Amino acid sequence: MIKDISYAYNAYTHCPFCGLQCGIEIIQTGKEFEIKPRNFPTNKGQICAKGWNAGTLINHPDRLLNPLIRFDKKEGFKISSWNTAIDLCAKKLSRIRAQWGNDSIFVYGSGSLSNEKAYLLGKFARIVLGTASIDYNGRYCMSSASKALEMALGIDRGLSFPIESIAQTDLLIVVGANPLETMPPLKSHIEELKKRGKIWVVIDPRFTLTAQHADIHLKIKPGSDHILANGLLWLLVHQNKIDWSYIRNNTTGFEEVLNNLYSFWPSQVEALTGISQDLLQKTAELLGSHSNIIILTGRGCEQQAHGVANVLSYINLSLALGLIGKPYCGFGTLTGQGNGQGAREMGLKSNQLPGCRSNWDFKDRNFIAKLWQIDQETLPLPGNTITEAIENSGKNGSIKAMIVMGANPLISSAHNSRLKALFSSLEFLVVCDSFLSETAAVADMVLPSALWAEETATVTNLEGRILLRPKILAAPTNVKTDLEIIHLLAEKLGFAQGFPPDPYSIFEEIRRATAGAPADYYGITYSRLAHGEELYWPCPSLLSQGQKELFLSKHFPTETGKARFYPVALQPLVEEPDSKYPFFLTTGRTLYHYQTAVQTRRLPKLHQKEPTPFIEMHASVGRQLGIKEGHYVKVETRRGVGYYKAKFSSKQRLDTLFVPFYPHEKAEANSLTLPNFDPLSYMPSFKLCAARIEAVSEPQQQFDNKKKDKQ
Repeated sequence: MIKDISYAYNAYTHCPFCGLQCGIEIIQTGKEFEIKPRNFPTNKGQICAKGWNAGTLINHPDRLLNPLIRFDKKEGFKISSWNTAIDLCAKKLSRIRAQWGNDSIFVYGSGSLSNEKAYLLGKFARIVLGTASIDYNGRYCMSSASKALEMALGIDRGLSFPIESIAQTDLLIVVGANPLETMPPLKSHIEELKKRGKIWVVIDPRFTLTAQHADIHLKIKPGSDHILANGLLWLLVHQNKIDWSYIRNNTTGFEEVLNNLYSFWPSQVEALTGISQDLLQKTAELLGSHSNIIILTGRGCEQQAHGVANVLSYINLSLALGLIGKPYCGFGTLTGQGNGQGAREMGLKSNQLPGCRSNWDFKDRNFIAKLWQIDQETLPLPGNTITEAIENSGKNGSIKAMIVMGANPLISSAHNSRLKALFSSLEFLVVCDSFLSETAAVADMVLPSALWAEETATVTNLEGRILLRPKILAAPTNVKTDLEIIHLLAEKLGFAQGFPPDPYSIFEEIRRATAGAPADYYGITYSRLAHGEELYWPCPSLLSQGQKELFLSKHFPTETGKARFYPVALQPLVEEPDSKYPFFLTTGRTLYHYQTAVQTRRLPKLHQKEPTPFIEMHASVGRQLGIKEGHYVKVETRRGVGYYKAKFSSKQRLDTLFVPFYPHEKAEANSLTLPNFDPLSYMPSFKLCAARIEAVSEPQQQFDNKKKDKQ
């Protein structure tokens, strides 16, 4: 534990949770840490319940304080010294690599890692281990939106405009996102929009807190997002409400989209989406009559087996209306994780090198190879994603060891029984984390890492704004930063140079590695950030503040310099409800818990608010099935079973159920979900599968005791 401190002080930094990266102040008195919001452009003096309580994690009794090693898989962990742990880890990795090849070791990072950590982890994987097997948990979060943005606009930045633009637009369309629960401070921007008398439309199968506050809620059938977008575009074309001049001068491929639209006439769209023709017409009229429009997508339409197609359909709509590259307008996607944007830019995807350079491109590969002082031929080409690694488990060439840093894939992976089988077959699993996650609990080695307040780092928020999070206090005595862990491992494996534990040195290398790349950080320095400069990428020089708004010149970083339309055909669902499994089941985050809730489950105030995951259903469905609100419900799919407490909604779709994806001893949402994935982004189908439910016959207390007896 951190020693008692007799004085108090405060420090400015940013919240460790979502992609807003809200400005906060940490006030410390003795061992207590209080979090308060500060007036920062993204959060405007507000923070959510998770941010308010984040200080409790710093001195939490569950913190991992020493390396843990399982010397025998049948036994428990034993506390180890760092020398023993690093030496054993290096020997295990070296042996496995020698026997099975470099690519048998999979490196799995996280959108919670800082830019410096993500960069150094990617460099470590490619140089020290020589493995092509590298990915991060953004595969399960941003990959569909990222792929669609690259295809259509040539660059992957969640928002091409500052978040403040939301307050200044005239029509806001939110598709498959619930920001009032997952990013509550965003409400301040929406409230400003509402004060101006402007309109807010939410497209979501669920009657979420966000949908409750919208002017219009389009309660679409799950999986029909692209159908609705195509149907709206059909109406706009037929009413001649699209921007032909913009399309002609700034885009390519619209003719193909027009030819594809003939399948999406209003009555067909009504039948496929459940949205009436009157409401379709009203929404199209709003789109056709407002000049300033922002369209935002979220995981609801992206975490599907056709997630890329869904996002492309809304980009098509945005391009047809001439929104992209116009002030207070545009298309964007809401980045979920704290550094989900920066982590992938730093090279945590196997096909992407620092700066969003392509690992397939000779010039990009050569540039990075020279910087890293290696032969370009030794730089690994793109390998399998985590989705493919799980899919290939047990086959020839499957992975034999895994390094997991800051992630909990055992809970976050779709149809996770397959990952559990993979983990049980691994020869070595090492996890770096601050707490014992479900993934860490089954590892062979767990290395304790510092929390966000205990290290200096930069992160990139959902707008492409780079932020400096300063070190505020020392980590516990025997806890190391992830950078120090990577440094020690690299050194033990024979790489004494090139992997410094100092974040400043690493960021200086990031500047050089990204210079001239799509995500150019060259003009950004710790000094500029420390002085409070507002800096966005691309930022090519020290005289630049970067591009706060992309595409204002109407030039797109594509081969033609123009944005690209992609026709989106009707996408069949992988699994639809039937007589045996009559409901759609979808998953997501909630107000009180973040991601797999490794940290937020340990915060008493949040745990009291939401101690167990729930299943949300229409009240009439619950009553018809004899389910009582607050009592347990058995939820079953073709892959698994879980038990959740019932939560009723009077305006939920009758055919749709929702469960959070954080786990409980009785339930893991991702034991229920499908393994199928998008062929372009490798995003699993978290949001769509068929399920059935039934009331649990035993009284609640008896059921609790029965479950405990079985464990």
